[in-house]
Amino acid sequence: MTMAGLPPEGRVLARTVTAVVDAAGQRDAAALRAACLQLRARDETLTGDVLHRLTLGLVERAYPDGVDADDIRGLFDEVVRLASPWLTGLDPYAVVLVLAGALSIHPPDDAPKPSLDPDALPIACALVVDHLLAQLGSRLPAELARTFDDLRTAQTMEIP
Repeated sequence: MTMAGLPPEGRVLARTVTAVVDAAGQRDAAALRAACLQLRARDETLTGDVLHRLTLGLVERAYPDGVDADDIRGLFDEVVRLASPWLTGLDPYAVVLVLAGALSIHPPDDAPKPSLDPDALPIACALVVDHLLAQLGSRLPAELARTFDDLRTAQTMEIP
């Protein structure tokens, strides 16, 4: 599916995700915060699904033989190390949450919820996505198209 084939909300979300990831790639903290504000204005569930599937797909492609603790630790270290010089206030815990969430590792429902800046998770996700795109030599439009195709397939599959 091309971005033009998406419904209006999907096209807006694709443009907004692109703005967030582009700002991370350009190392522009002000643009990243502005894009996060736009991202938070979108449907929270759909945004979460898109960001999760985008990150998961990139992790799966970057580590086709599977992900181990050393891979995650290395990815975490690289993302935080590369962002630290230009992004003040980066919450490393948010990067951990994004990586764990991409692998469907979630704390129990009764676990204490940390208080995070509303932009912490979208920023962490944008940093991880940008890093994985560079690692793979891939382009965001192709990855977003794949992500929306996966979502469309998941939404149209019948559950027995």
